[in-house]
Amino acid sequence: MSRAHHSASGEPSQRMLRVGELIRHAMSELLSRGEISDPVLETLVITVPGVRMSPDLKLATIFVIPLGGGDVKPVIAALDRHKKISAWRNRAPHQSEICARYSLPHG
Repeated sequence: MSRAHHSASGEPSQRMLRVGELIRHAMSELLSRGEISDPVLETLVITVPGVRMSPDLKLATIFVIPLGGGDVKPVIAALDRHKKISAWRNRAPHQSEICARYSLPHG
């Protein structure tokens, strides 16, 4: 029997929301501690307003925006350059790899 990943209204499951929130907190910590060494990320304060998980929990769309607005394209490019580092640091040894993509929050 297959489990539904979305409710009848298309909303994400509780598990998707919980995993997304854990990834949001982990990504916020990585950025606030300066663990990702990049000139663009070191000069800006980056906000992570949300994370949307795929139904199989293997793909996380991480929404980012520089605090105070500004051009988000260099931020997304910097995060894409360090995608493997952030995925590796957020992963426990027994977990499968989670692929991340970065985007602007939907307004």
